[in-house]
Amino acid sequence: MPQDAGLIGSYLSLGIQALLPIFLGSFKSLKTPESTLRKRRLSRKAQLLGEDEDEDEEEEAIEETLTWTDSLLFPVFGSIALVGLWLILKYGGREWINIILGVYFTGAGMFAMHSTFSSITNWTTRGLGYKSTTYHIRISAGIRQIFHLPTTLPSLVLIPVSIALPLLYIPLGRPYILSNVLALCLSTATLALLKLDSFLTAFILLGVLLIYDIFWVFATPVMVTVAKGIDAPIKIMSPKTSPFGHPKEFSMLGLGDIVIPGLVIALCLRYDLARYVNTHPNEEVTTRSKFSKPYFYIGIISYIFGLGTTMVVMHTFKAAQPALLYLSPACTLGPLLLALARGEIKDLWAWSDAPKQEEDQKVIDESIEAASEVAIKARAEVKAAQATSDNQTEVPEINGDAGTVLDQDDSWMTSGSINTDEGKARKRKGGKKK
Repeated sequence: MPQDAGLIGSYLSLGIQALLPIFLGSFKSLKTPESTLRKRRLSRKAQLLGEDEDEDEEEEAIEETLTWTDSLLFPVFGSIALVGLWLILKYGGREWINIILGVYFTGAGMFAMHSTFSSITNWTTRGLGYKSTTYHIRISAGIRQIFHLPTTLPSLVLIPVSIALPLLYIPLGRPYILSNVLALCLSTATLALLKLDSFLTAFILLGVLLIYDIFWVFATPVMVTVAKGIDAPIKIMSPKTSPFGHPKEFSMLGLGDIVIPGLVIALCLRYDLARYVNTHPNEEVTTRSKFSKPYFYIGIISYIFGLGTTMVVMHTFKAAQPALLYLSPACTLGPLLLALARGEIKDLWAWSDAPKQEEDQKVIDESIEAASEVAIKARAEVKAAQATSDNQTEVPEINGDAGTVLDQDDSWMTSGSINTDEGKARKRKGGKKK
């Protein structure tokens, strides 16, 4: 019985750790709706006239959108990588591969840890009512912006911490707690970076990776061997006994069992935001607006149900289980059943989160700073107005002789020297002098 209690505690710990990056990554994947951005672009002149810049301006995050064709390639590249790691472990030894992967994940973990910790800090301070000042680090060449990084003071303070902790990962002997922190930060950053473009892509991805997981777990020992043989932050671990001291046995959950369902849950949250934007067209909706999240919550419930089923089966049969065998059907049926119950299945299936380029965005060079761009447009408008005014007020001078128009030569204003022939009468066509 004490052993069973320890295992239950280990499973609960895995479940809580898995939910953390899914929550954080889903909200980090949100972006300001295009309708709101369009309104802000139209009001950019207010910034030029001296009004305070919006301190809540969001950083333009790098993102990669996956289509259904990308989903079909996931198991192909995943199988190649998995077999490659298995062959290295079998014939080359685990020492070198662990060193290489440890160095790689140390570098990647720095960026992932800073991004995750900064988001947590900013959300916490905002929840406490403290509004951090946003500083903009810009590198420009003329009016063209080369680099732009909005940041806050807490984010700057976290830079040394985000560098030091990953650097200590290998010297400290890869402790499982620090490995879990790196793994959770990498999962959060991945969910913020990768985005599915539609529910069709999501369901295809869950389906093909379900087959992939079943094959490599049940048909071959490859996946279990790689998971146990590689000592890198590619999994989260929870000790089966007391977490204090030096535990030897762990329950494990691969990052793929967090990230893949997490991509679908993040898509559900973005769909909830899109539904709210469509029903509130006159409201300036941002990622911080309060909106109903039925599909996001059903995605979370589906994940908990699928992961709980995995642990029950694993505990009953005392054997490793492919978590996607239970997570994929749960995370597919959850949103579909909710859409059927709400009569929104057509909207769910037709909605797309693929990036769209608006007409006004096609004209604007995004590498030009906003204020500079407005200034350029303002100067162009002033010049156009002056040219129109000059054309309207310019009246040709007519000499006493009918039909003879006097030329006005004002080149002396820009030439920088006086023409010696200036003032002499010049003969024009028709034999007339002026």
